[in-house]
Amino acid sequence: MMTSTKSTRSKPHAGAWLLAASLAAAAGSAQAETYVETFSGPLNPTLWNLNALGNDYQVSGGELIFTRHSGDSSRLSFLPELIGNFDVSFEYRLIQWDYIYAAGDRLQLDVSSGGVGHAVGRAQELGASSRNGYFGKVADRDCCASSYLAEDSVGHGALRIVRADGIVSVMFKDGSGSWETLQQSVAQDHRNLQAGFSAYIHNGYYNGTSYAIDNFRLSAEGFTAPVPEPSHGAMLACGLAVVSWLTRRRRRPSA
Repeated sequence: MMTSTKSTRSKPHAGAWLLAASLAAAAGSAQAETYVETFSGPLNPTLWNLNALGNDYQVSGGELIFTRHSGDSSRLSFLPELIGNFDVSFEYRLIQWDYIYAAGDRLQLDVSSGGVGHAVGRAQELGASSRNGYFGKVADRDCCASSYLAEDSVGHGALRIVRADGIVSVMFKDGSGSWETLQQSVAQDHRNLQAGFSAYIHNGYYNGTSYAIDNFRLSAEGFTAPVPEPSHGAMLACGLAVVSWLTRRRRRPSA
């Protein structure tokens, strides 16, 4: 009597393919939602556009370091626009930040479209340890509202802009403290917005003023262009390797 056996060669392990599909879905959804720039290498020109305008930007030691050499404003733009709710922030460190009465540099995180948007920043003319060292602006309010900091404000912190259901909040963190909100919009803003880091002056400046930014983090419901995330590609490659190993194991003849 003849017996028949089912071939396993055409049917790789179902669980392996399910794992691969799950990893692929996770990678696809994650890369459309979050991007983190740690400045560990040259900026990706498909994601970033830099207008230095006579000033100096360089990536060094995991930071983007800005040095003032001219009175022109400069800007580093993240090219894909943010869709829906978002949370954008970066950390900063003041390097050379001399006090200039009623003048000086302003480092700023902003989100805008057509030149209109929302911003939060650090003001040099108010001093590195000023009680009013931060400013914030939302499009439907007058700029600039200042925070009231303790006298021992330090030379590092973070800036942040959040949009939830169309309402925008501009926030700062001094040193390693907690987030504080400077302003919140009244009118809703549902436009796609471009994030950026701006360096501009107020009245005058000192040549050599410099600071560094790190951990530029953008989380959004979506971006208007694909945003790569190397860690997700590695995750997917790992999953495919598992699939390949399980398939070969399944095909191996029994002794």
